[in-house]
Amino acid sequence: MTALTPRIQQIFERTKSVCFGRFIVDVPETASVAWGLSSVALDIAVYPEGLNKVQKMEADFVSELKNTKAIYHDDVPLLLSQEALTQPVGNIVVGYEDFDAVNGLKINGYFKNGTDGFVVESRPLREDAPRAIAQIKSIAKRLQLRKHEEIPSEPGNCLQFAFLPDAAQGSPDPSAEHIRIGFRLKEFPDTHLSILIGPSNPHYSESDSLEWQLQKIEKRQRAENSNHPLLKTKYFRRGPREIAGWPNGWEGLSRSPDSAEAHGIHDFALAVKGVPADPFQPFVDIRMQTGVGGNAAGAVKPSLTDAEAVAVWDKITSTIRVRPTGTAPVKTSSIAPAPRLPLGELAATGRACPQSGWWQAAETGAVDGERRRHFNAGEPMPDIVLVRGASLWEKLKGMQNSYRTATVWKLVDYGDMSVASGSTVKDA
Repeated sequence: MTALTPRIQQIFERTKSVCFGRFIVDVPETASVAWGLSSVALDIAVYPEGLNKVQKMEADFVSELKNTKAIYHDDVPLLLSQEALTQPVGNIVVGYEDFDAVNGLKINGYFKNGTDGFVVESRPLREDAPRAIAQIKSIAKRLQLRKHEEIPSEPGNCLQFAFLPDAAQGSPDPSAEHIRIGFRLKEFPDTHLSILIGPSNPHYSESDSLEWQLQKIEKRQRAENSNHPLLKTKYFRRGPREIAGWPNGWEGLSRSPDSAEAHGIHDFALAVKGVPADPFQPFVDIRMQTGVGGNAAGAVKPSLTDAEAVAVWDKITSTIRVRPTGTAPVKTSSIAPAPRLPLGELAATGRACPQSGWWQAAETGAVDGERRRHFNAGEPMPDIVLVRGASLWEKLKGMQNSYRTATVWKLVDYGDMSVASGSTVKDA
């Protein structure tokens, strides 16, 4: 543990425990918490004092479905059904995902809890609709609203404004737990720290590791230019690190050099590959950057010295731990990894990715971005953006005529997986 300078010691004199997923971390009392998109089985969004907002979201969704026709189903409205519930009070709305009405459904649950509201969203294939509706009902019954400082004592997942206890029957499904949370230090606002919890990849390989990714980047930089500026990056630590009882972590703590375009920054990363099927030893990706201004790293000069940055990193990450509960953690790591699905497997937008690997979108038009992308098992399969021909005026304005649409992804390869879908060493 790096020694704390007086000003760093001062901000850690008073700390608070923050619950995220199945874990806890201690941060300065003055730190602000920024939740990212998180899901446990399905996407859950809670709106404190937001019942009116949730009711408007429901009305807008129903109106959209009623006023849009399914072109491959005799031009019937996209709206399929509405079901009213009493425990808790709410409605489940079922409709086609888009006007093609080919890839799947969009099933949303809208619920009230006093003056608060919450929404549970699912995008299953049509044959999976009964299971998705049952999941929404189960989540709605179990979900408990909570204040930021509340630390539940029963097994389950902490979410923003809420806590979802584990179901009474069966073991938790770690493949469905994705938690994203970040912290901003009030005294050093250019310092951003983020934590991502996700399912461990049962087919983990060397190319998944942070160590391998760093080496690959450095090799590419040397090939481009033997005097590449980033080859002058200074490393404070680079090697294995164990926290929270996770034995297979690896970290790299670096400071990039100043350049004409940007200030040098501290860029710290720790990745844990986790244990497949064990929700208490998940895949973990922790990042910290300094010099962040307007969400751009290097926009401002880091307010922390090298020693202070390492001290802040050590002080916070060393406190990450499993949240204690009245029930001992359920260890399911003895479950054998599922066999690989065959190449050619299909997965529609909104479905949880059934197999880690490289997937290719079925669309044949011009795609904005990569048509072939890597996804980890359990991630929701995304839609894509198609680019149409721009008008003369749009071309003169430098605009693209594009629209977002659902698609069907096809599994085309298993190998050369990244540390996390779409991530690089500089992700935060």
